[in-house]
Amino acid sequence: MKLNRNMNSRQLADAFYQDSKEKGLVDVSFDNIMDVRQVLEDIPNLGTILVDRRLDKFKRDHILANLIKEFSINTQSFFHMLYDYDRISDIRDIVNEFEKIYDYKNRTVVAKISTAVELTDEQKARLIDVLKLKLDAKKVLLHTIVDKHVLGGVIIEAESQVYDGSIRSNLETLKKQLIR
Repeated sequence: MKLNRNMNSRQLADAFYQDSKEKGLVDVSFDNIMDVRQVLEDIPNLGTILVDRRLDKFKRDHILANLIKEFSINTQSFFHMLYDYDRISDIRDIVNEFEKIYDYKNRTVVAKISTAVELTDEQKARLIDVLKLKLDAKKVLLHTIVDKHVLGGVIIEAESQVYDGSIRSNLETLKKQLIR
């Protein structure tokens, strides 16, 4: 894997994805990256800590070693390169970009669903089936939100598209048609 200091987060994530793919380790690398995401949830400033010169280099090295000790050799090498190139502070962006690349390549769609009331498991399952067909996805992950501003129906945000099937939207459309 060839990295350089001038690569942006997307390019770094893509280089890691391609290297993992060549080695047949994409799913392992994804799992490792998701573990890092969880650590970043607990320690949001981890990237900053790993480049903070006020902290002894031995301690920074130790923190990184503990973070990646359970990862595949491929992932460990990637993180060491980021650390050595002083790019570890960009880890949150790199993790986000890697996840986007992984989801795109594997046709995984994350959909934000806003409704007035909580959806039943049956409604969620039907919605997943519809979205798989409509978006040509292999897998659909739902992020559901109960929103008091939604009078009824559903608003779906997926792949930079908004599908507004809410009652409020339908009423506004009807109002515009009546005013014409």
